[in-house]
Amino acid sequence: MSRVLTVRLAFGIVIFSFLCSLFIAAIFSALDPSALSGSNLGISSYIALFVAQIILVLPSALFLFKNGLNLSDNFRLNKISKETLFLSLILSFGAVLLSSEINILIDFIFPIPESFLNLDSLLAPGNPLSLLLVILTVVFVAPIGEEMVFRGFLQRYLEKSWGDPTRAILVSSLFFALIHFNPYWAIQIYFMGLLLGYLSWLTKSIYPSILMHMAINGTSMLFIFLGENAESALLWKGHINPLLLILGAYTFWFSLKNMQFAYRK
Repeated sequence: MSRVLTVRLAFGIVIFSFLCSLFIAAIFSALDPSALSGSNLGISSYIALFVAQIILVLPSALFLFKNGLNLSDNFRLNKISKETLFLSLILSFGAVLLSSEINILIDFIFPIPESFLNLDSLLAPGNPLSLLLVILTVVFVAPIGEEMVFRGFLQRYLEKSWGDPTRAILVSSLFFALIHFNPYWAIQIYFMGLLLGYLSWLTKSIYPSILMHMAINGTSMLFIFLGENAESALLWKGHINPLLLILGAYTFWFSLKNMQFAYRK
């Protein structure tokens, strides 16, 4: 017997998906003794991250499948043109530069304590397989899964239920930020959610938002891996080089303007 999807149920499915993801991650992480010793994480912890991100999509996918709803439509897995793909890539380039500067400014006002998030431990795999799992999880699996759940399943339903895309984007982006449980990155995550939500609504597809999500996650990882080398190449007096910021702002404006024109004409 099919069950009618409601706003409360949609949020409940997303929360349940997140809890399932955490539960699976906890099980795998419990098999890794290094998680408590402070040494480099073992392979089971990286498997936990990988599997947990895949599990994130399963509850909503199972609900849609069980109720005979089209997965492609309800996850917004709609095809985009080559022009949209190209504009999405350019937009992602600009968004990466602008978001990097926003991160610097926010971190200056609200610095993140070193004890809050030990990224060095997480992103310092001891073997090639662990490194591969980190890259696959952070750069590919996580963006795809999170966009399917938040911009596809949840935001799409809120748009349809409320009849107000702006409200749907604002609320789903806030929920996206809150469910990460990271008060030091909440502002950045919320702004990113707004942009990703707007892109998925404008193009009626999550492929542009997936590309941008991948670009932001990928460059964040690259900056962490490169460390001081990245800083010397991109920064000027502690901020993104002004020339790069101007280039980023222009490519962001150019690509977004053309994308809006293509989908509103």
